[in-house]
Amino acid sequence: MKGKNWREYEPAKKRKKRRRRRNRGFVAKMILAVLLFALGYGGFQIYFHYSKPYVIGLDGGHGGIDTGAVGVINEVELTEKTTEKLTALLKADGRFRIVLSRHGGEAKSITERNKLFQRAKPDLVLSIHGNSSEDLSAYGFECYPSPPGKLNHDKSLIFAQYIAIEMESVGARLRGTDGVRFGYYVSDEDGNTTKLLLDSTDTEVYDYDTFGMLKNMHCPAVLVEQCFVTNEQDVQEFGSEGGCEKAAQAYYQAICNYLQSIEGK
Repeated sequence: MKGKNWREYEPAKKRKKRRRRRNRGFVAKMILAVLLFALGYGGFQIYFHYSKPYVIGLDGGHGGIDTGAVGVINEVELTEKTTEKLTALLKADGRFRIVLSRHGGEAKSITERNKLFQRAKPDLVLSIHGNSSEDLSAYGFECYPSPPGKLNHDKSLIFAQYIAIEMESVGARLRGTDGVRFGYYVSDEDGNTTKLLLDSTDTEVYDYDTFGMLKNMHCPAVLVEQCFVTNEQDVQEFGSEGGCEKAAQAYYQAICNYLQSIEGK
């Protein structure tokens, strides 16, 4: 037997049994590996989607064939660009899970977008828009929290004030008293509807409808009018690539400041 492998003299039946055991062991290890991977991946997905401290609802106004106001640029260009940049900032922070009411180019009605947020139950809602006017010299920033009388009014007002402060800090001119206003839709006896904009100093509770993206929200909700798309200088400042980046940075800082202010309360 010198120079020969002892297995060559082992009975064939025993060698086959050992091969079967090795095969069964390999299959068992593969099954275990797949199960461990599945559990790990599933755990990561649960962590990623549900363990983030804050959920932020971002609404890029208009979309699809609805371009919004038309001026130097279409309003929807501003809303989608700013939403995209703000989303990137929030994701890079790591503390936020972002819920988008729609994706770039997607068409959804206000009702659809509003209901999506109601189901998602975010901690904050920010609806991004651009302003317009027949007066081409009109410019500046203003934002609209849920108005007086709504359950989320007080917190929405504070959030709006943080936004206005940050927008002013990056060079925006605040319209009205402090850049914060309340928006309503008023209907007459003939069913005609007009928009009513009031300064934040008017705290009276009115039985009027408000902007669609602010309705039925249980969290702080604010609609921003970033700049006038009908004013070339305003678009350059806050509707261009760099302008949308600047506004997104301001919104991001306002979100962080607001949430920091309520932590521990």
